Amino acid sequence: MILLKNCHSLNVGELTFGSDHSNHLSVTGWTLTNNLENITKESTLNELFEVKRLFSQMVENSTEFAEFIKQRQIEYYLAYDYGMGGIGLCSEIDGQIKWETIVRD
Repeated sequence: MILLKNCHSLNVGELTFGSDHSNHLSVTGWTLTNNLENITKESTLNELFEVKRLFSQMVENSTEFAEFIKQRQIEYYLAYDYGMGGIGLCSEIDGQIKWETIVRD
């Protein structure tokens, strides 16, 4: 938690966490799809759901983490790692999906 409190990113398992001083916490997961052309809205939303599920499990298993996020706005991201960086696919805050890139239906 010390890293997150000091606005550093933190990788835990398949998720990357980031925070800032404005009570915001980002939770980023990475698509399992190897080819960007094969990504669909349905697969993206399914993987974003998995990011949220993993995050919920972490919160349930750590009272310290649950306390840390209590007053924070959580923003979930799903990104595509192309080897030299990442491309944001979508994000979600309070149930509202925002598409970061064009994904086929």
